[in-house]
Amino acid sequence: MKNCKSFVVISNEIKDIGLKFAKQAGQLITDKGCSVRFHEGINKEPADDLFEGADAVIVLGGDGTMLRVSHMLKGFSIPVIGINLGTVGFLTEAVVGEMENVIDRLISGDYQVEERMMLQGKVNQVISGAGAKDASKDNKAEKTKNNEYISHALNDIVLARKSALRLITVEIYVNGNYFDTCEADGIMVSTPTGSTGYNLSAGGPIVKGDARLMVLTPISPFSLSRRSVIFGAEDTITMKILKKREDALSSGLVSFDGADTYDMEVGSSVEISVSPHTFSVIKLDNASLYEILRNKIGG
Repeated sequence: MKNCKSFVVISNEIKDIGLKFAKQAGQLITDKGCSVRFHEGINKEPADDLFEGADAVIVLGGDGTMLRVSHMLKGFSIPVIGINLGTVGFLTEAVVGEMENVIDRLISGDYQVEERMMLQGKVNQVISGAGAKDASKDNKAEKTKNNEYISHALNDIVLARKSALRLITVEIYVNGNYFDTCEADGIMVSTPTGSTGYNLSAGGPIVKGDARLMVLTPISPFSLSRRSVIFGAEDTITMKILKKREDALSSGLVSFDGADTYDMEVGSSVEISVSPHTFSVIKLDNASLYEILRNKIGG
């Protein structure tokens, strides 16, 4: 692979107290004659030129930090490696004790890149009453027309109930054809990368990270027969909130990787397909998914 000479280091300041490990990474990089730029704070917008000319991004944090970075990149096709400062870390590749070895291998080109598919969701909000606001101002989403927005997700797009005590009713279409109506706490559509996240907690299947497919999983459905369904990367899934009973509180929300979030009243929908963007993950070894699962969550 390409010999990396220019780096961006992004650190989760909550886990990297005093940016100790970010500074350590920067010192190692400059000592080896390479250049580095820093972004401090995963909830801050990056500078417009942060990723310009970068060969690789080093992320210090956990899976949540990696998800944030996937949203920061917004079309930049730059490989990313995660150094785990969290707990499980399915998306991270190394721990801090291996940092110098990681940097040496990136500089020498001794690594592989795995492309991970992302999801694109087109949100169509039906808004009633006063006080409605422009969701794109909060989410920095792409606004296509009034009350219609486009956002992207590396892990999952989740349409969930807003009330803690009420289920929502969701009508599901696949490629424009009616598929099912489900009453549940919510419905999620996840990528293979996201299959080890919320999808796993909800009882969905684990999928190899570099596969190209979508997993639809009901969240606590009001039925014993509801199961996950796998769809192809060429499919389009549309989920729409219905009002099942007149006295029901049917409002919900849709979230993209738990970040960009939109209020969803009855009639609102989200159309989900494979995103034109991908997320490039740097791999240093040939450990299989099954080895990773055994090490991360196995006995």
